[in-house]
Amino acid sequence: MAGPTTHVEYQSDDGGSYRLKMDASNAAAVGNAAATSASHLPGGYHPRYILATHPTTGRERKLVICDPANALFVGGTSTVSIEEFSGTHSATVAHAVLSRVGERRLNQ
Repeated sequence: MAGPTTHVEYQSDDGGSYRLKMDASNAAAVGNAAATSASHLPGGYHPRYILATHPTTGRERKLVICDPANALFVGGTSTVSIEEFSGTHSATVAHAVLSRVGERRLNQ
């Protein structure tokens, strides 16, 4: 969330592969692969994501899921361990998957 960024390979519902920039720790936590495509996500595309909620505070985190077959997105997994930056060091906390939101492509 507040760390280094990386480029990941986003598999669109239109069958294309696109390069997407996101937080490196979040990408690793949800299993997003490193980018090999040179094409960036087209304008009007909104990637699929999950909302994960903290177990004690209830705060929600939005995590982009690059592979449509990812267990976090299709429902095979209901928790994800992501870094929480609260203070001088970070800790990994298991968040519950609250909802899954599919990709949207808007006409320009």
